[in-house]
Amino acid sequence: MKQARSNIHKRLALVLWGTALFAFVLVGAGLMMYQSFSLEKRALQIMEPYAQLVSVGTDAAVAFEDAQRAQEILDTLRANPQILEAGIYLEGGRLLSGFNRQTGVNPPSAPRSANGVHVGEDRVDLLQELPRGARLRISMDLDQLNEQAHQAAWIFGVGVLILLVVTFAQMAVLRRMIVRPIATLTEATERVRGEADYSHRVPASGEDEVGRLGQNFNAMLEAIHEREEDLRRLTLFQRTILDNAAYGIIAADADGKVTSFNHAAERLLGYSATEVVGRQTPALWHDKEELALYARRLSEELGLKVEAGFEVFTAKPLRNLPEENEWTFIHKDGRRIPVNLSVTALRDESGNISGFVGLVYDLTERKQAGAVIRKLNQELERRVVERTAQLEEVNRELEAFSYSVSHDLRTPLRAIDGFSHILQDEYIGKLDEEGKRLLDMVSGNANRMGQLIDDILQFSRTGRTEIRTVVIDMQRMAREVLDELQSTVTKIPNLQCEIGELPKARGDRAMMRQVFSNLISNALKFSRNREAPRIEVGGSIQGDEAVYYVRDNGAGFDMRYAAKLFGVFQRLHTAEEFEGTGIGLAIVKRIIARHGGRVWAEGKVNEGATMYFALPCIPANADRGG
Repeated sequence: MKQARSNIHKRLALVLWGTALFAFVLVGAGLMMYQSFSLEKRALQIMEPYAQLVSVGTDAAVAFEDAQRAQEILDTLRANPQILEAGIYLEGGRLLSGFNRQTGVNPPSAPRSANGVHVGEDRVDLLQELPRGARLRISMDLDQLNEQAHQAAWIFGVGVLILLVVTFAQMAVLRRMIVRPIATLTEATERVRGEADYSHRVPASGEDEVGRLGQNFNAMLEAIHEREEDLRRLTLFQRTILDNAAYGIIAADADGKVTSFNHAAERLLGYSATEVVGRQTPALWHDKEELALYARRLSEELGLKVEAGFEVFTAKPLRNLPEENEWTFIHKDGRRIPVNLSVTALRDESGNISGFVGLVYDLTERKQAGAVIRKLNQELERRVVERTAQLEEVNRELEAFSYSVSHDLRTPLRAIDGFSHILQDEYIGKLDEEGKRLLDMVSGNANRMGQLIDDILQFSRTGRTEIRTVVIDMQRMAREVLDELQSTVTKIPNLQCEIGELPKARGDRAMMRQVFSNLISNALKFSRNREAPRIEVGGSIQGDEAVYYVRDNGAGFDMRYAAKLFGVFQRLHTAEEFEGTGIGLAIVKRIIARHGGRVWAEGKVNEGATMYFALPCIPANADRGG
């Protein structure tokens, strides 16, 4: 600090004293020049008025050579004690009149010099032309002019003294206001540089440049201190991550030298960080044949020559492309380890690449688990094939059994139904009310049993029947099904039916007819007891699906049980309320699922229900269907 303060003090002293000396020399030279070059002018300023006075008053005296008159005029000059002598000389040099302050001394002879001011050692002469060729000569001593010079010299000396005092004062002020703060800043910067002590601060006050410099220095140190703390915490955080990460993290510089090697990488490869950091490249644990093979693959992919070395890992990151691949690492003891390696370029704030970092995780357990899973999948596939064959055989047996059972059941059902009709035709008038009720019950149950057998057979067939796909006019098919149902069942009073525009669909015609038949018959069944029953069939294109619906205003259902609607033998109403087997909607779901679609329902108790089904849209240029 003392050395810095001394250097600054010396420089400021040199500048100030140099400036003072320069001013002293400049003023002294100016004073000397003023004394030398302005003497004649100052003398002329004093003597010229007297010369003008004499010139005007002696015009007649010169003309008439009146020596008395000329003498009277010259005697007026005696009033100025600085004028030593004066004389008027006629043309030819003859003295007309004159005087000299020294008694007994005659006026000098006629002047031979040119007109003007002539400065001597102790006096100055003024020669001036008068009318008619006469000349005037006035001599004056230099005492007054020299006195003026002495006064200027005293003023100059006082100015020099004041300049010295001001210079000393300036030195003191500058030393307190500039030298000391700058020296303090210098000491602080050296301390920060030498000790990295960013908590140090300097005194800073005032709003001048030096004060703001100190304040800015403190603010800069504060920012550096905060940044240093952030970097310290970030370094600690990064170190913690590197040391405790489950994956291996290996960093290298742009030339391929390893710069970081965490604990997970040490455990994975068997090398210590001190063995590889700054000494080795990733080629130490890579299979050379794999490197060469991947280099050829990259060369073809990128269209440029990629060398089988560190360039293999950097070719893609250098071009902002992702680099992730499976490799075989070679352990220090020679074991081969399957790993997944992803490489990322490390870039600074300007985007320049300073190195690369690789994230590595061991695939050994995954490979082993994959082998076990593949083995299990193969075993599962084998069992699925066997089970499928068994199920197909069972299905065939069940189908044959269902046809046999249906045949066996239909024979007694026909007898029961036939005898019921005979009894109704021949003995209806002989039966009482209870007998009629029991006979109607027998006939109704026989009909429901027959419908149940038909639904079971239909449900079995929908799962096995081959689908023959055509383009179907769904609107025309819905209208045909509704007309058939209304003509084959008892007409429902006040029934209102509305069939809107329906998108065409691609599917099996018979199966789609079955879908509409089941949904519309359900709607008729559940709305027949309404005072103004209403059925609506509609549809629209929604995204890549054609959505259709059948809506009624009948009994409806509770949405909490909506998932049960499309199940086999699932009923949300009792048989006493509404007849049915509980298979119709299950058949709808199976048919739509086989066509790649889906079904769902919405409803509210006593406010009706809406049954939806959706099918994939058909191309706009599909063949026209029926």
